[in-house]
Amino acid sequence: MTVQSGRPDFPGTHFHIAGDDLHVVHLPQDRLGAILGLIARAKKSIQMFFYMFGDDATGREVRDALVAAANDGVHVQLIIDSFGSGNVSDRFFDALVEAGGCYHCFSARKGLGYIIRNHQKILIADRAHALVGGFNITDDYFGRAGDNSWEDLGIIVSGGQAQKLSDYFEDLVRASNNGKVRYRSIRNIIHQWRPGIGQVQWLLGGPTNRISPWAITFKRSLEAGKRFDIVSAYFSPSQTILRRLAKAAKHNKGSRLVVAGKTDNNATIAAARSLYRYLMRRKTRIFEFQSRPLHMKLMVIDDTVYIGSANLDVRSMFINLEIMVRIKDAGLALHMRKLIDELVTQSEEQTRILLKARDSYWSRFKAALAYFLVNSVDYTIGRRITFGLIRNR
Repeated sequence: MTVQSGRPDFPGTHFHIAGDDLHVVHLPQDRLGAILGLIARAKKSIQMFFYMFGDDATGREVRDALVAAANDGVHVQLIIDSFGSGNVSDRFFDALVEAGGCYHCFSARKGLGYIIRNHQKILIADRAHALVGGFNITDDYFGRAGDNSWEDLGIIVSGGQAQKLSDYFEDLVRASNNGKVRYRSIRNIIHQWRPGIGQVQWLLGGPTNRISPWAITFKRSLEAGKRFDIVSAYFSPSQTILRRLAKAAKHNKGSRLVVAGKTDNNATIAAARSLYRYLMRRKTRIFEFQSRPLHMKLMVIDDTVYIGSANLDVRSMFINLEIMVRIKDAGLALHMRKLIDELVTQSEEQTRILLKARDSYWSRFKAALAYFLVNSVDYTIGRRITFGLIRNR
C-alpha cells in the first residue's frame, strides 16, 4: 500500500490497494471537485445515480457539466430517486435530454413508493472510475450553506472494480427505465449480486426476503472484530446489530461511535440517544459531532473500512437500496481512524452526567417514540414533530 496527498488525477488522499487506485475525498471542495473532475475527464460514458439532486447552484453546475459532456459525444445516463429528488422538475433536465443524454427517475410501483427508495450515490466515468459516498447534489453538501453545510465523505475507486459497479448500474437502468420499479426486479438484482473475495468489494443493500450482502457482511465483521470506530449520521440500528456493537465494545474500551449533534431532524437524534445508556454501560465511547450537521457514513472495524451511502439504521440496513465499498487494508484503516480523531475533537463526549441531565419519564417516552418513527414508520415524519431535545450546553 502506498499513500500520497494531492495526486493530480483526482483530489483527496490516494491509496493503491490490490491493483486499484483509491482517492478518499473529505473536504467539501474535494467532494465537488471529484464529481466535476470525473464528468470532465469522461470520454465515452457517464453513469450517475443520486438520491437527491437539487435545483440550486450546485445542481445547476453539475447538470451543466453533464450537458457539456453529452454535447461532446459522451453517453450520459442519469437516474435520480423520485422521493429524494421530489422537489426538482423534469424540466430541469431538459437541456441534458436535448444534448443526447438519458434521464429518468427511480420510482417504485404504487403502494411501495413511500417505502422503497434508492438511497445510493454513484458516479462512474468510462467504466474505469467509480465514486460513491454519502453526499447528494445540493448546496448543503459542498460547504455552500454556511454553518448548515453537511460533514460528509466519499471515495473514488479506479480500476477493475469500477467496471463491476458499472455492470450493476446497467442492471439498475433495466429495472427502472420502463415505468415503475418492481420489487421483484430489485430483489433479484440484490440476490444475484456477488461482491467477490478481494480486498476491495462493492456491497449492495436493499429490500429482500433475506439479509442483504451489505448487512450480512457488516454483521460478520462486528462478530469477528476486536475494535470499531464508526461515524453514522443516523444511528438507530436493529437490536441484532446493537448487541453486536455492544459485545465488540465490551471487549475493547477503545471502540468509538460518532453521531450527529446537529441535524435537520430531531427525531433521529432522539432515537440515537435512546440507545446511549445501553452502549455506554458496555464501554462504548459516544461522541455527538457539534461543528455542523453530520451526514457521513464511515465504519472502521479492525483493518476493514466501509464507506458509502448507508447509515446504521434499520432503513439503511434492510429497506433502502444502498451501496457501500468494503476495503480491507491496515494503512487505509489507520488513515480513516485519524479522520475520526479529528471529528472527535469537534464533538462532545456523552457522559453519565449528560444522560442524567436529560433523563425523565417524558424524555424516555419521546426517545422510544422517535426510535419507533425512525425505524418502523419513516424518519421524515420526525421533521414535522418537535421533540424538544435538551441542549448539551
